[in-house]
Amino acid sequence: MRPGKMLHRFFVLVAALLVVLSVFIYVVYAANGILDETEARDTRRQHDSVIVGTATALNDRLVLLSGADSTPTGVDMSSDTSGYFDTAVTTVDDLETGVPLVEPEGSLEVAAVQESSTPTVVIVSDTPAPSDTPLPSNTPEPTAVAQLPDTDTPVPTEPPAPTEPIATVTLIPTNTPRVTATLIPTNTPRPSATPTNTATFTPSPTLTPSFTPTFTLTPTPTFTFTPSPTYTPSLTPTPTYVIQGTYAVPLQTPVVDLPLRVPLIEDNDDIINFLLLGSDTTSSALGQTDVIIVVSVNKEAGSVAMWHLPRDLFVYIPNYTMDRINRAFALGEMNDYPGGGFGLMKETFLYNFGIEIDHYARVDFSDYMEIVHQLGGLEVSIDCSIRDWRLIDPDLDPTLEESWEIYTMPLGRQKLTPYMALWYVRSRKTTNDLDRGRRQMDALRAMWYQAREQGLFTQVTQLWPEAVQVVETDMSLTDVLAFVPLAVSLDIGNIARYSGMRDEHYIPFLTPDDGRDVTLPNREKLISLIQDFLTPPTSNRVSRQDVSIAIVDASYYNIGFDLVAADRLAWEGYSAQALGTPPDTVRRELTIIYDYTGQTKGSALEDLMRVLRVTDGQVISEPDPNRTVDFRVEIGTAYNSCIYGNAEDELEIGPPVIE
Repeated sequence: MRPGKMLHRFFVLVAALLVVLSVFIYVVYAANGILDETEARDTRRQHDSVIVGTATALNDRLVLLSGADSTPTGVDMSSDTSGYFDTAVTTVDDLETGVPLVEPEGSLEVAAVQESSTPTVVIVSDTPAPSDTPLPSNTPEPTAVAQLPDTDTPVPTEPPAPTEPIATVTLIPTNTPRVTATLIPTNTPRPSATPTNTATFTPSPTLTPSFTPTFTLTPTPTFTFTPSPTYTPSLTPTPTYVIQGTYAVPLQTPVVDLPLRVPLIEDNDDIINFLLLGSDTTSSALGQTDVIIVVSVNKEAGSVAMWHLPRDLFVYIPNYTMDRINRAFALGEMNDYPGGGFGLMKETFLYNFGIEIDHYARVDFSDYMEIVHQLGGLEVSIDCSIRDWRLIDPDLDPTLEESWEIYTMPLGRQKLTPYMALWYVRSRKTTNDLDRGRRQMDALRAMWYQAREQGLFTQVTQLWPEAVQVVETDMSLTDVLAFVPLAVSLDIGNIARYSGMRDEHYIPFLTPDDGRDVTLPNREKLISLIQDFLTPPTSNRVSRQDVSIAIVDASYYNIGFDLVAADRLAWEGYSAQALGTPPDTVRRELTIIYDYTGQTKGSALEDLMRVLRVTDGQVISEPDPNRTVDFRVEIGTAYNSCIYGNAEDELEIGPPVIE
């Protein structure tokens, strides 16, 4: 053999012996002075019972001894440690009985037990040295691995050997630097050397191993010196939530990031905010909140604003998780939240919208129909036809398909029965949730108007005992009486409504957990809308009260087109006067606007054209300094101011049979 090869082999042999000697010295050092001879002999006897007659077992034994005969740094041995080694060391028998170990992905796998009181567990797998040339022996040849504690430095691993058992040892935390010997395999097979046991390493008297372990020697070992850091228990990571104030961590993990809390937008004693809720039940059951409308009353400005929120708006429900806003009331009631359902709704609005809610009122389906009954029906203006399923007769069985029919509510002024009034505010088969919210605000304004015309506000004291039987509220009779003067004197043009727009204020979203179809608030746009909602009427809107408008029904349909147009303009701040169909009215197909102001700037003409959908060719300018009204509008047969319709669902799927 050439001298170069002999010298090379000599260095390899010396390096391997150094590795084995280092491991042996470390074992003796770790065991010295910690456990007495009897405990060491018993521990070795337990470990020897599972050693198989291969060179791999010898390596396992050395590793297990390093864990069994050492006390982890930082562990208080004065406390009960009777089960310490039983839980930290897992044998092959444990694997057969189903111990939930972390399944290794390589030759070395570390499973950190994420509790500060439990030692870290390391799973070690012996693997043969990789080689492109088959080994001369059928027995897998183990590679010696010096075990390290959990460090920030990645530990190189060897490919897994599926035929070998997996043993686990207890990681020994210490501040003493250790050395990792990583053997780099080559493609050249080497002869095996048969080591002999030394006098220091004495097997248990009860065990007589009969095997010839062999070690594969590989050339040019590379030594990586990595000092062991101070032992730090592994902790279970928890999500980081940006929650302001005194809110607790969510009970359930949110499927989207929690939004920041919105700062308080208004803090004015003259602004009182009411929360009007409608339950989707016909009894006293909680159910979900089908209607959510905030009514803001500005006592100083003498104005009222209404804001409808989509029931599927995905918000943070404090101390719970991200969910639909229509679940907040029921969650507060069921979980004994301070203040019940209303208490949780108040916190939900305060956190997500920066609005302080002062009072609430809540009704269910039956309560709503009872209110309409007491008013003698509900008079509403239909500017968008609605097509949906309805019961042929409210007394029919809703569980039978033959009880239902497809019904189209036409344009015009309508007086609705209690059942149809409920149908009007709930229908959404051929419209969306935002359009339904606008109709709900239409119904509220109609209720106020009819109650005022019937003089009910002046009878609040007599009617209050009956009212509280129908409406659930936190208000007292004294609270209600404070708002009677405003309710009586309020002009219909001083009632504004806010809904927001899909894709602008509300972003469609499918939840990543179960694909729920919800909407996320567009914070920047929505906060701007809320600020407008809580701000007293602008000078522009106030000036509209001074514009006089007369509306004539020139369609001759006799369905109240003049009333429909007047109600539509009222939402824009105009107080228009509906005149019906005077005798000298000319029948028209297109709507015509007569402008008697002669103004080119600051005129309300553009607003009228936008709302009533009138083009330039339908405007006749006749300036008149002696005018009695500023504008005269003649509604034609082609009148259609509907801007809300959005057919999303199909009627062909069948009637809403109640199961």
